Amino acid sequence: MTPSILTKLWQNGLRTTKSRYWSVMGVDASSWTAEVPSSVFGLQGSCIMIPCSFNYPKPEKKPSKLTGIWLKDTYEVIYHPDSSSIIKDSRGRTELMGDLRQKNCSLRIDPLHRSDKGPFTFRIEIKDHDKYTYKDDTVSIAVMREEVKVGEVVSAFCSMSHSCPSDSPLLTWSHSGTPSVQSQQLTNVQWEVMSSLNFTPSSTDHNQSLVCTAAYRGGKTVKRLKTLNVKCKWTTPVLDAALLLIWIMSFLCI
Repeated sequence: MTPSILTKLWQNGLRTTKSRYWSVMGVDASSWTAEVPSSVFGLQGSCIMIPCSFNYPKPEKKPSKLTGIWLKDTYEVIYHPDSSSIIKDSRGRTELMGDLRQKNCSLRIDPLHRSDKGPFTFRIEIKDHDKYTYKDDTVSIAVMREEVKVGEVVSAFCSMSHSCPSDSPLLTWSHSGTPSVQSQQLTNVQWEVMSSLNFTPSSTDHNQSLVCTAAYRGGKTVKRLKTLNVKCKWTTPVLDAALLLIWIMSFLCI
Protein backbone atom coordinates (compact mmCIF):
# COMPACT_ATOMS: atom_id res chain seq x y z
CA MET A 1 0.00 0.00 0.00
CA THR A 2 1.28 3.48 -0.74
CA PRO A 3 1.09 6.39 1.72
CA SER A 4 -0.93 9.43 0.91
CA ILE A 5 -0.03 13.02 1.74
CA LEU A 6 -2.70 14.53 3.79
CA THR A 7 -3.38 17.72 2.58
CA LYS A 8 -26.24 21.90 2.05
CA LEU A 9 -28.33 21.28 4.50
CA TRP A 10 -31.18 18.87 3.73
CA GLN A 11 -33.98 21.08 2.55
CA ASN A 12 -36.78 18.66 3.42
CA GLY A 13 -37.61 17.03 6.74
CA LEU A 14 -35.00 19.06 8.65
CA ARG A 15 -36.92 19.22 11.91
CA THR A 16 -37.78 15.54 11.83
CA THR A 17 -34.21 14.53 11.06
CA LYS A 18 -32.68 16.79 13.65
CA SER A 19 -34.98 15.48 16.36
CA ARG A 20 -34.35 11.90 15.34
CA TYR A 21 -30.62 12.09 15.75
CA TRP A 22 -30.71 14.00 19.01
CA SER A 23 -32.84 11.36 20.77
CA VAL A 24 -31.32 9.43 23.65
CA MET A 25 -34.25 7.21 24.62
CA GLY A 26 -34.03 7.88 28.33
CA VAL A 27 -30.61 6.41 29.08
CA ASP A 28 -28.03 7.74 31.48
CA ALA A 29 -25.65 9.77 29.30
CA SER A 30 -22.74 9.23 31.71
CA SER A 31 -22.66 5.52 30.83
CA TRP A 32 -21.84 6.27 27.18
CA THR A 33 -18.35 7.43 26.25
CA ALA A 34 -16.45 8.15 23.04
CA GLU A 35 -12.90 9.18 22.30
CA VAL A 36 -12.13 11.38 19.31
CA PRO A 37 -9.59 14.17 18.83
CA SER A 38 -11.08 17.65 19.14
CA SER A 39 -9.56 18.53 15.77
CA VAL A 40 -7.57 16.97 12.94
CA PHE A 41 -5.78 18.46 9.95
CA GLY A 42 -6.26 17.46 6.34
CA LEU A 43 -5.34 18.60 2.86
CA GLN A 44 -8.16 19.55 0.50
CA GLY A 45 -8.45 16.95 -2.25
CA SER A 46 -6.63 14.26 -0.29
CA CYS A 47 -7.92 11.73 2.25
CA ILE A 48 -8.21 11.94 6.02
CA MET A 49 -8.83 9.48 8.82
CA ILE A 50 -10.70 10.45 11.99
CA PRO A 51 -9.70 8.08 14.81
CA CYS A 52 -12.64 7.11 17.02
CA SER A 53 -13.46 4.63 19.77
CA PHE A 54 -16.65 4.33 21.82
CA ASN A 55 -18.29 2.48 24.67
CA TYR A 56 -21.84 1.76 25.80
CA PRO A 57 -23.60 0.02 28.71
CA LYS A 58 -23.31 -3.72 28.39
CA PRO A 59 -26.62 -5.19 27.15
CA GLU A 60 -28.15 -8.29 28.67
CA LYS A 61 -27.44 -10.27 25.53
CA LYS A 62 -24.96 -9.87 22.69
CA PRO A 63 -26.28 -7.34 20.14
CA SER A 64 -27.33 -8.89 16.84
CA LYS A 65 -26.64 -5.69 14.90
CA LEU A 66 -24.68 -2.49 15.39
CA THR A 67 -25.21 0.50 13.10
CA GLY A 68 -22.61 3.28 13.08
CA ILE A 69 -23.57 6.73 11.82
CA TRP A 70 -21.53 9.91 11.49
CA LEU A 71 -23.27 13.29 11.65
CA LYS A 72 -22.32 16.84 10.78
CA ASP A 73 -23.77 19.49 13.10
CA THR A 74 -25.67 16.59 14.79
CA TYR A 75 -28.29 16.24 12.04
CA GLU A 76 -26.68 15.98 8.59
CA VAL A 77 -25.74 12.36 7.92
CA ILE A 78 -22.30 12.13 6.32
CA TYR A 79 -21.93 8.37 6.81
CA HIS A 80 -24.54 5.60 7.08
CA PRO A 81 -24.39 1.99 5.88
CA ASP A 82 -27.49 2.85 3.83
CA SER A 83 -26.02 5.30 1.33
CA SER A 84 -29.46 6.75 0.52
CA SER A 85 -29.46 8.26 4.03
CA ILE A 86 -26.25 10.23 3.37
CA ILE A 87 -26.37 13.85 2.26
CA LYS A 88 -25.49 14.33 -1.39
CA ASP A 89 -22.22 16.17 -0.75
CA SER A 90 -20.80 13.31 1.32
CA ARG A 91 -22.15 10.34 -0.63
CA GLY A 92 -19.37 8.15 -1.96
CA ARG A 93 -16.67 9.98 0.01
CA THR A 94 -17.04 8.49 3.50
CA GLU A 95 -16.23 5.03 4.80
CA LEU A 96 -16.35 3.50 8.26
CA MET A 97 -12.92 1.94 8.74
CA GLY A 98 -13.33 0.70 12.29
CA ASP A 99 -14.91 -2.55 13.48
CA LEU A 100 -17.97 -1.60 15.54
CA ARG A 101 -17.88 -4.89 17.45
CA GLN A 102 -14.42 -3.88 18.60
CA LYS A 103 -15.85 -0.46 19.51
CA ASN A 104 -13.81 1.24 16.80
CA CYS A 105 -15.69 3.96 14.90
CA SER A 106 -12.83 5.46 12.85
CA LEU A 107 -13.99 7.30 9.72
CA ARG A 108 -12.25 7.91 6.41
CA ILE A 109 -13.15 10.84 4.13
CA ASP A 110 -11.78 10.79 0.59
CA PRO A 111 -11.45 13.19 -1.08
CA LEU A 112 -11.60 15.92 1.53
CA HIS A 113 -13.69 18.96 0.54
CA ARG A 114 -13.27 22.52 1.69
CA SER A 115 -16.72 22.28 3.34
CA ASP A 116 -15.73 19.29 5.50
CA LYS A 117 -15.04 21.35 8.60
CA GLY A 118 -17.58 19.79 10.96
CA PRO A 119 -18.14 19.53 13.78
CA PHE A 120 -18.74 15.82 13.37
CA THR A 121 -20.38 13.46 15.84
CA PHE A 122 -20.60 9.68 16.01
CA ARG A 123 -23.89 7.85 16.71
CA ILE A 124 -24.41 4.18 17.51
CA GLU A 125 -27.66 2.27 17.12
CA ILE A 126 -27.79 -1.11 18.86
CA LYS A 127 -30.60 -3.38 17.72
CA ASP A 128 -32.98 -4.43 20.50
CA HIS A 129 -30.97 -2.39 23.02
CA ASP A 130 -30.56 1.34 22.58
CA LYS A 131 -29.16 4.17 20.48
CA TYR A 132 -27.08 7.19 21.37
CA THR A 133 -25.44 10.25 19.80
CA TYR A 134 -22.13 11.25 21.40
CA LYS A 135 -22.89 14.95 21.02
CA ASP A 136 -20.40 15.95 23.72
CA ASP A 137 -17.53 14.36 21.81
CA THR A 138 -17.16 16.19 18.51
CA VAL A 139 -14.29 16.52 16.07
CA SER A 140 -13.58 19.34 13.63
CA ILE A 141 -11.31 19.31 10.58
CA ALA A 142 -8.90 22.08 9.67
CA VAL A 143 -8.99 21.82 5.87
CA MET A 144 -5.95 23.23 4.11
CA ARG A 145 -5.69 24.10 0.46
CA GLU A 146 -2.98 22.73 -1.79
CA GLU A 147 -1.99 26.30 -2.62
CA VAL A 148 0.28 27.78 0.05
CA LYS A 149 1.88 31.19 0.47
CA VAL A 150 5.47 32.20 0.90
CA GLY A 151 6.44 32.76 4.53
CA GLU A 152 3.32 31.13 6.05
CA VAL A 153 3.68 27.99 8.16
CA VAL A 154 1.90 25.05 6.56
CA SER A 155 1.40 21.41 7.50
CA ALA A 156 1.75 18.31 5.34
CA PHE A 157 0.52 14.83 6.28
CA CYS A 158 1.57 11.35 5.29
CA SER A 159 -0.05 8.10 6.44
CA MET A 160 0.53 4.40 5.96
CA SER A 161 -1.61 1.41 6.90
CA HIS A 162 0.23 -1.69 8.09
CA SER A 163 -0.39 -5.01 9.81
CA CYS A 164 2.42 -5.25 12.38
CA PRO A 165 2.18 -2.84 15.35
CA SER A 166 5.65 -3.72 16.63
CA ASP A 167 7.30 -3.01 13.30
CA SER A 168 5.60 -0.01 11.72
CA PRO A 169 7.21 1.77 8.77
CA LEU A 170 9.40 4.82 9.36
CA LEU A 171 8.04 7.96 7.64
CA THR A 172 10.44 10.70 6.60
CA TRP A 173 10.20 13.93 4.58
CA SER A 174 12.31 15.52 1.85
CA HIS A 175 11.78 19.04 3.26
CA SER A 176 13.18 20.43 6.48
CA GLY A 177 10.72 21.37 9.19
CA THR A 178 9.19 20.09 12.43
CA PRO A 179 7.84 16.53 12.11
CA SER A 180 5.62 14.59 14.50
CA VAL A 181 4.39 11.01 14.40
CA GLN A 182 1.35 9.24 15.82
CA SER A 183 -0.24 5.84 15.33
CA GLN A 184 -3.65 4.27 15.83
CA GLN A 185 -5.33 0.88 15.56
CA LEU A 186 -7.95 0.73 12.81
CA THR A 187 -9.15 -2.86 13.14
CA ASN A 188 -7.99 -6.06 14.84
CA VAL A 189 -5.45 -6.62 12.09
CA GLN A 190 -4.73 -3.14 10.77
CA TRP A 191 -2.88 -0.15 12.15
CA GLU A 192 -1.98 3.26 10.76
CA VAL A 193 1.05 5.43 11.34
CA MET A 194 0.81 9.12 10.40
CA SER A 195 3.47 11.79 10.20
CA SER A 196 2.88 15.54 9.99
CA LEU A 197 5.43 18.13 8.93
CA ASN A 198 5.20 21.82 9.76
CA PHE A 199 7.36 23.95 7.49
CA THR A 200 7.63 27.43 5.97
CA PRO A 201 7.76 27.43 2.16
CA SER A 202 9.84 29.87 0.14
CA SER A 203 9.56 30.94 -3.49
CA THR A 204 12.19 28.35 -4.45
CA ASP A 205 9.80 25.58 -3.31
CA HIS A 206 7.31 26.39 -6.08
CA ASN A 207 6.77 23.42 -8.43
CA GLN A 208 9.17 21.35 -6.32
CA SER A 209 8.22 17.92 -5.00
CA LEU A 210 7.49 17.30 -1.34
CA VAL A 211 8.32 13.64 -0.83
CA CYS A 212 7.14 11.32 1.93
CA THR A 213 9.14 8.09 2.23
CA ALA A 214 7.98 5.00 4.12
CA ALA A 215 10.90 2.74 5.03
CA TYR A 216 10.33 -0.88 6.10
CA ARG A 217 12.58 -3.31 7.86
CA GLY A 218 14.67 -5.09 5.27
CA GLY A 219 15.31 -1.99 3.22
CA LYS A 220 12.12 -1.71 1.22
CA THR A 221 10.92 1.86 0.70
CA VAL A 222 7.75 3.37 -0.76
CA LYS A 223 7.54 7.02 -1.81
CA ARG A 224 4.71 9.41 -2.57
CA LEU A 225 5.20 12.96 -3.73
CA LYS A 226 3.16 16.13 -3.99
CA THR A 227 4.12 19.10 -6.16
CA LEU A 228 4.08 22.29 -4.11
CA ASN A 229 2.03 25.22 -5.44
CA VAL A 230 3.61 28.18 -3.67
CA LYS A 231 2.14 31.64 -4.22
CA CYS A 232 3.68 34.97 -3.40
CA LYS A 233 2.10 37.44 -1.01
CA TRP A 234 0.35 40.36 -2.68
CA THR A 235 0.67 43.93 -1.49
CA THR A 236 -1.08 47.06 -2.75
CA PRO A 237 1.23 50.07 -2.60
CA VAL A 238 -0.34 53.43 -3.41
CA LEU A 239 1.33 56.15 -5.49
CA ASP A 240 0.00 59.71 -5.20
CA ALA A 241 0.69 61.64 -8.39
CA ALA A 242 -1.15 64.95 -8.93
CA LEU A 243 -3.77 63.84 -6.39
CA LEU A 244 -4.41 60.75 -8.47
CA LEU A 245 -4.31 57.43 -6.69
CA ILE A 246 -2.81 54.64 -8.70
CA TRP A 247 -3.07 51.14 -7.32
CA ILE A 248 -0.28 48.85 -8.29
CA MET A 249 -0.28 45.17 -7.46
CA SER A 250 3.16 43.83 -6.74
CA PHE A 251 4.81 40.65 -5.49
CA LEU A 252 6.74 40.28 -2.27
CA CYS A 253 8.62 37.00 -2.41
CA ILE A 254 11.35 35.62 -0.23
